[in-house]
Amino acid sequence: MDKSRREDALRSARERLITEGLVRASIPASLVAEEIEQSWRRSVSNHVNPATGPHILGEVDPDSAILRAAGRILDQWQNNLTDTRMALFLADEEGRIVSRRIVDAQDTRTLDNANAAEGFVFSEQALGTNGLGTPIEGRGVVFVRGHEHFNDALARLACAGAPIKHPITGRIVGSLSIASHVDASSPLMVSMARQAGHQIAEALELMADSRNLELARTYRQFRSSKHPVLVMNSETVMTDLPALAHFDAESHAYLWEMLRMHHWDQDKLQIELPVLGTEAMVRRLGRAGQDAIFALEFTEPASAPAEGRVSVGKHPEQRSAPALREVLDGLSSRQARTTTSYSVLQRELTAAATADGLIRVTGGPGTGKHHQSSKWLRQHTGREPKTFTAEMLTEDPTAWAVMEAALAEGCGILVTAGPGIGHDLVDRLTEFASAHRPGVHPGARVILTERTSGPFNPNHEAEDLQGPVRLPSLVELRGELLDIVREVSAELFPGAPAPRFSPAALQCLLAWRWPGNVAELARLLAHLRRSAGTGLIQTKDLPAPMRQTTLSSLSRYEQSERDTIVAALAEANGNKSRAAEILGIGRTTMYRKMRALKIDDDERMILPGP
Repeated sequence: MDKSRREDALRSARERLITEGLVRASIPASLVAEEIEQSWRRSVSNHVNPATGPHILGEVDPDSAILRAAGRILDQWQNNLTDTRMALFLADEEGRIVSRRIVDAQDTRTLDNANAAEGFVFSEQALGTNGLGTPIEGRGVVFVRGHEHFNDALARLACAGAPIKHPITGRIVGSLSIASHVDASSPLMVSMARQAGHQIAEALELMADSRNLELARTYRQFRSSKHPVLVMNSETVMTDLPALAHFDAESHAYLWEMLRMHHWDQDKLQIELPVLGTEAMVRRLGRAGQDAIFALEFTEPASAPAEGRVSVGKHPEQRSAPALREVLDGLSSRQARTTTSYSVLQRELTAAATADGLIRVTGGPGTGKHHQSSKWLRQHTGREPKTFTAEMLTEDPTAWAVMEAALAEGCGILVTAGPGIGHDLVDRLTEFASAHRPGVHPGARVILTERTSGPFNPNHEAEDLQGPVRLPSLVELRGELLDIVREVSAELFPGAPAPRFSPAALQCLLAWRWPGNVAELARLLAHLRRSAGTGLIQTKDLPAPMRQTTLSSLSRYEQSERDTIVAALAEANGNKSRAAEILGIGRTTMYRKMRALKIDDDERMILPGP
């Protein structure tokens, strides 16, 4: 079949697919290769208009992983193709062209007319069959010539395309295409595209963090198990688990932090995972701390703890951290949960108010005793409560009369005291709160908040009618930290969206000891609101001490190396290539070390603290 007749046959076959439908229309096997027919059918299913050109997705990130890996390789191929009329295209996983290398300037106008330039999306869903989008969708090498392209604007081109598969995850991260005018095309373009794609994949492996390479090897080791497997380190999760939809970034951050903090007497333990409705055998591999790898092999549905099961209690040096099982139990309902410990506390205050007498609230500094007590009184009286200190009641005799008048007006009374409040004052407050006052608003109660330095231990007389309501520290509530963040944020900024944290930033929050409790959290959220606005909060937005919490497992040598690299980046104003020159190392080595030492782009300008 001559060229003209073949082009007519291609156009006709494609039109039949569009007009007659995928079921009725058939394409002769001799006309196009099987992968082209399959792509045509996918294009019709996606309702691709062959007359519509590509759209621009957005600016290309010049520092993206695929561009860093492919840069030198594209340079070499462009040089090797000097005497040809071929062009090179690199696309990311969305089919967006991120690099174009034109060997002969005469081809620039032809390619520009087809919008074959950086930023334009050549995915199969957007443009139909082509040499960049089809390899991604079909996961294989393809050769598309002339009117085999689904889009009419590409009919003058021939494109050999190959997918780029990440060597660690196996995921398709982009594609490479070698294009020429259809009359100058050659079957050799297919082998060249395949070879260039392999070279870029190898470059990605060289760039990869050695920790992720080890994670991939671990995953390959365990995935042959008859049970579903999930392996993870501090940054990455690899799994074949069907229930992965329930294991989001927050779940990973919580589970990672609890497993990292667990006192590992043995290298494996059996745990229940209500979030996934299963049990899992967890193995700790690699070094302790941030370099650990955890492999979870999911076994039977969750059941009662069997005798002899490995304990998942607290580390003796981390008594204030929640038990691992408590956090895992909370993960299953975290997404749909509408209550936190603070809303439970409000119910406890309501229950305490059913008995006539003094309501006592205890907790450490900054746990929110005053805020939560005021909130309850305000909600139950509709008025702002009157606040007094223990010193005022001891030193000013008229203060009691002022409290009496406030109660008569229907206001609640809030008395704040330190850890050393005397028994006499507590007894007098108890008697005052129990006095019958006709006409007083039923919500106008007396609440005494007492600051403690540790868990509540009752040391008052047995005649106290109502036991204290205790506010836990924020560290004790680590398992619901994100819910508390949302609740506190909603009170600070009514109507504003809840803050969103990157996985790395979330890990910093979970690892922080929160010495100032919820008061410190409120100050942090106010600071982040001013500095980061409503965007995604990165580690760079957090205070320097908080950013360092996840680095505690670095050795002295690793910490010194990290500080040196951060200082070089600061000296080079964030330019990684220049920083690598300052340090006397290659750019690829620089990227690898930055990932291994957890030096994120968002913190590269921050000098290490003293």
